[in-house]
Amino acid sequence: MNRSTLLRAAVAAASVSLLAACGGNADADGEEKKPSAAGSTPSGADAFTVTHVGGPTAVLEIAGQRILIDPTFDAPKKYKSGMSKIKGPAFGPEKLGRIDAVLLSHDQHDDNLDGKGRELLKDMPVVFSTPGAHKRLGDHITPMKSWEERELKSSGGTLKVTAVPALHGPDGVDRGADGEVTGFVLSGKGVPTTYISGDNASVKVAKQVGDRIKKDIGAIDTAILFAGAARTPAILDNAPLTLTSKNAALVAKDLNPRKVVPIHTDSWDIYSEDIKSLVTAFKEQGVDDKLVDLEPAGEKKNLS
Repeated sequence: MNRSTLLRAAVAAASVSLLAACGGNADADGEEKKPSAAGSTPSGADAFTVTHVGGPTAVLEIAGQRILIDPTFDAPKKYKSGMSKIKGPAFGPEKLGRIDAVLLSHDQHDDNLDGKGRELLKDMPVVFSTPGAHKRLGDHITPMKSWEERELKSSGGTLKVTAVPALHGPDGVDRGADGEVTGFVLSGKGVPTTYISGDNASVKVAKQVGDRIKKDIGAIDTAILFAGAARTPAILDNAPLTLTSKNAALVAKDLNPRKVVPIHTDSWDIYSEDIKSLVTAFKEQGVDDKLVDLEPAGEKKNLS
């Protein structure tokens, strides 16, 4: 067992609520955190940063917590499902450092949870996902229905996690268990309200989420949008299963967050649109100033 795994186990064992207290300025390997290209990076409870690992996978630091989104860490390969991973992650699980919780949009598809991602979940103190993921993966998954809430406590305060609806295909389509997916909203006192879309393809659903969040919590500060217009001929006649570039721009325009973090546009062969088309669409809608440049992958970006 490596040092990172031992540390995560110790954190989980010491937790008196869902999570343990946050750490300081060093990662799990004892290395000092370096400023990102965006400027000096806050540390501890003040940190609000994102590190894109590849595809839908990212590490979000918020309210003293280090949150992992949709872990995919396999090397390039072809899967039994027919999809292929064409680019490896910016770094492997051994470089993650402390992770306090995982937000898993769904477990059914390799591009959101691959082999190494599945192995990693077993070492995580908390994994939030769908009720179906709990049935398929086991009791280490905390199931959340839409609009259900959980709290993560740390020395930085309390981070509220709300599961929100997501539609893994065109409006009006019900894909059953295969299409079950969730988004998330992170919020709390002094916390930048953050919407994580998951594999949602619907502008209508994103607007409904945004309207309710604005009413119940307040303005959305940051939106992490899964884009790429994922398609596969075997499902819904090749219809987009995640946001197209145009629809991502429309969501950004409607929700009007301060920043938009675009993920789920690279590393897999199922994406029909890339980051270039996303930038073009955002420019056409006049919201390109909101986009966070995540290049190079693996580099921490300041969202404050």
